[in-house]
Amino acid sequence: MNERLKIMINLGSGHWKLNGWVNVDIDPDSRPDVLADLAANLPFRAECADFMHTEDFIDQLELDGAADFLRECHRVLRPDGVLRVLTPDVQKLCQMYVNDPQTLKTLWRDHVGVPLKFGTAAEIVNVGMRFAGHTFLYDFETFECLARECGFEPKRVSYHESEFEELRRVDLRSPQTAISLYFDCSKL
Repeated sequence: MNERLKIMINLGSGHWKLNGWVNVDIDPDSRPDVLADLAANLPFRAECADFMHTEDFIDQLELDGAADFLRECHRVLRPDGVLRVLTPDVQKLCQMYVNDPQTLKTLWRDHVGVPLKFGTAAEIVNVGMRFAGHTFLYDFETFECLARECGFEPKRVSYHESEFEELRRVDLRSPQTAISLYFDCSKL
């Protein structure tokens, strides 16, 4: 029997492309396979993708824009398709600020590296909320509500872990270098 080739789309790839995936980005300098504005309609036909991946993009959109983006992903995914979403975790950020500011400072210094005026935990939270185009940061509850509203069943997963082989080891940001939520979102 001839097995169908799986279509996998990496949304917001930047310079970090996934091999075997269709890499999509708005920046022509990153040389994506498909040049597209992800805040607009996705340039793919309905129900064509088996897997989609997006890391640190949804947080660059206002909440309504994020809903539009997720609805577009839902449209493009096959009925049994899965969307992998990574996004900064505002709850973890705030918990580190309150309970472990030194680790927050070390994480910023060693893995973000953006210069700070004073280097305080409060400065990190403020800069971090706006860093790299962040517009809306999520906690588990908020992302879960948004994903369900857009036709997905979000399952919280761990770094490089998934029940789907295609979604394992695709995450760029690890718990040691970032404060992220990891989700596999199946169509309802």
